[in-house]
Amino acid sequence: MRRSQTRALLPALLTLAALVLTGCPEKRPDAPPPGAVPSAPPTLGPPDWSAPPAPGPTVQWAPPAVDTWKLPNGLTVWFLPQTQVPLASITLILPRGGATDPAGKAGTTALMADMLDEGAGGMNAIALGEAFQRLGTDYEASVGTDATFVTVHALADQVDASLALMQTVVFKPDFPATELDRRKQQRLASLLASEADPATSRAVVTRRMLFGDGYGGFPADGLRTTVQKISLADVKAHYPRVFTPEGAALVVVGALEKPAVEALATRYFGTWAPGTPATPVALAPQSAGPGVYLVDHPGATQSAIAVVARAPGADSPDQFAGQLYNFALGGAFMSRVNLKLREEKGYTYGARSAYNRWRSAGFFSVGALVKAQFTRESVSEIFNELGAAGGAKPISAQELAEARGSLLLSFPGRFENMGAVAGQLTELPLYGRAPDWYTQWPARVQAVTPAEVAALAAHHAAAKDYIVVVAGDRKTVEPALAALDLPIRICDAQGTLLTP
Repeated sequence: MRRSQTRALLPALLTLAALVLTGCPEKRPDAPPPGAVPSAPPTLGPPDWSAPPAPGPTVQWAPPAVDTWKLPNGLTVWFLPQTQVPLASITLILPRGGATDPAGKAGTTALMADMLDEGAGGMNAIALGEAFQRLGTDYEASVGTDATFVTVHALADQVDASLALMQTVVFKPDFPATELDRRKQQRLASLLASEADPATSRAVVTRRMLFGDGYGGFPADGLRTTVQKISLADVKAHYPRVFTPEGAALVVVGALEKPAVEALATRYFGTWAPGTPATPVALAPQSAGPGVYLVDHPGATQSAIAVVARAPGADSPDQFAGQLYNFALGGAFMSRVNLKLREEKGYTYGARSAYNRWRSAGFFSVGALVKAQFTRESVSEIFNELGAAGGAKPISAQELAEARGSLLLSFPGRFENMGAVAGQLTELPLYGRAPDWYTQWPARVQAVTPAEVAALAAHHAAAKDYIVVVAGDRKTVEPALAALDLPIRICDAQGTLLTP
């Protein structure tokens, strides 16, 4: 049949299909009476472009309630039903991360966690991977400063089998020597490649200069020089000190019912025997005094810069005031630092500030990737903005209102999918927070007073312990950095001081 004939027959075919499906004749609109004048369509005025449309009514939203209980061996279960889709996310949290690495061997915990699915229960890595794939389950393990995480994302009707496989990986790792050598060499190659990235070396030097060999001083993945020293014996000795139920938590989110979760948690984790947990290294005095710490990246057209200082950890009493202060200073696109360095000066595509808080300590940083020839000017502008916020140009009522409004309105977005919800919940047991933490969170943001933000801004403006980290072309930036009137010390990309 020709295409033109098909087009001609299409209306008739659709009408016939409608009659067949509905079993009733097609209803036609009533014809207007003879001589009737058709009504004119309603007239709409021109749109009003003089002001943005008014926002709709505020939607009242609260995080769902979390249920929690403890097994006899000390493992705490956190459960949140989410029935929108037939999925589940289960995360085992061990409150022992990179901060518990043996001295001089940073990266041991990360390498050990990486080895869990390289062979377990007599199954090699390929067999384990295929077993997870047959279930449609994603498996992952990761390590941070404070904790080790083992997660499975599974179909709700495959949770039992997925947890059985997870139990094999967690409790029966084989740690095959050949696989350890392979993964160790891959990690060393990755660490070597990352040393060429100015942003990465800036992050490494920041931690090394602020925290030295103590708590927080090393990235969880370690450094090339530390990973080289890790042996199979180190990994095997460290494993039982990390994987003990003391302080551990199982976070379960998904289309499950509490009795089923109770039974599964008891079946797969209830017989987990207590052990001797590893303890994190102590927080050391700041290893470096105020100054510029420069990492040479020859030929770099941009400099990765940061102005940083120590800050309290995750349980800091000023954490909510800090969120508002940080938002106004450099935590958003319209914040002061970004508007200054990007919009006004054109030194960068974006500048930001942030609090990085761990369990026992943290740091506050203001940084950017800037054009190399404006490195010194960018650092000066950051110090100017810090000083102004705590002095001549305090955070205004409008800035505070915008920061508060943005934090509150974006809060529900942190729970927009199951993975995000599970990620939020992991912070509760990790930092010893109550199950109603997120329920109380909006009220705590609302309760922050202008005086509290002003006091925090004044503290940051008056602080004398800032260090400046610059990763860029030394030949280009060092002469100009001398104008900052700060001592300049040279580091390599692993945070080792090369000059006294």
